[in-house]
Amino acid sequence: MGCVPASTVMTGKKVDWDKVRRARLEGVVVGGLSKETRPQVLEVSFLTPDAQRAWRERYTVVNGRVPSGNLVQIRDAVFAAAHGASAPPTAKPTPSAAAATPPATARTAPSPPGEIAPPAAGEIAPPAAGSDVSSPSVAELGGRPRPDLVEVELAVQLLHRSWDYSGYDPAGGLRTYTLSLLTEPRGRIGVYPLRTAEGFLASAGLELAGAVAVGASIAGSDPAAPRFPLSLWWLDAGLRVRFRLGSWTLGPAVGFRLSHQSVGPGSAGATLDGVPTLDAKAVRLGLEAAGPIAGAFGLIAEFNYLLVLSTGLDSTAFPDQSGGPAFEGRLGVTWQVSPSLRLFVAGTLSRETYTLNVPGSADSAQASVFGGELGFRVGF
Repeated sequence: MGCVPASTVMTGKKVDWDKVRRARLEGVVVGGLSKETRPQVLEVSFLTPDAQRAWRERYTVVNGRVPSGNLVQIRDAVFAAAHGASAPPTAKPTPSAAAATPPATARTAPSPPGEIAPPAAGEIAPPAAGSDVSSPSVAELGGRPRPDLVEVELAVQLLHRSWDYSGYDPAGGLRTYTLSLLTEPRGRIGVYPLRTAEGFLASAGLELAGAVAVGASIAGSDPAAPRFPLSLWWLDAGLRVRFRLGSWTLGPAVGFRLSHQSVGPGSAGATLDGVPTLDAKAVRLGLEAAGPIAGAFGLIAEFNYLLVLSTGLDSTAFPDQSGGPAFEGRLGVTWQVSPSLRLFVAGTLSRETYTLNVPGSADSAQASVFGGELGFRVGF
């Protein structure tokens, strides 16, 4: 469909319907974005040359964007409204035919009545004077905002953790444990100085993340005796780059992780042997994906593979120890409360393996963790 600059039919900040008639346009498309409603709503209307609204629809805006599927709906609806106002009811033009029709050959709209009435009070404001309705800035409602410079993410994880072995011989002195419910707050802060509003590259920057178990403890040989505190934490630092894939973002990352496990003395000063102390160092290779699924709701997914460089195990007790494969994954649903605030609930799964090579005791040790988390992300 042929289009003209908005300035062709504008006088000040209003549509000049005499100019619309002289330009022999089939109509005018106007739109407005809600300011108070969250999530924001885009309302689009098609007005005929006599200032009558032939079509109107509202669309939810997620993260400052309108899904491409809605853009197709708007295009088809505008075409139908334009030709429905000037073509016989039986005519069924196709979008491709309309697109091939240059502005000079478009059908002349019927003459409006003698008095050209402006849009009714409360009608959607037209584009600003001098703007081009076909320009990307208007199509993106004043320009798509750049990604956040700083992101802060906090979550409370409720996890089930088990520590066991393969090739295990209880007589060898090693001890297993299971924590049915473990509370582990998790946090992440990211600073992304490289940001773009358009194009394939969305943002790039530094991230720092970590988690620490709260109140974790394990029982000794006597279940009736005081329990022993278990220290568990991990810390990440790395780089992340995010790319745009339509309305979704894909973010590969690389970083370094420190993780720790140890058992402290009990309240009476007794110690518990059999659970190895870990101070592992690993390279983290990650990939995250995020995007909308319906309205203000979206989907997030993250996967990290850990290449263990060293375990920190006692080399005297485990002379042939080494790091094995390790990974973690997260999958969840988000709710965009506002442009800067997002809530999420997710499930998480991770597994770490450490080769021990201790004959008569255990071949390897495994830490398996699964559970869920509830949290929020704030960006600014």
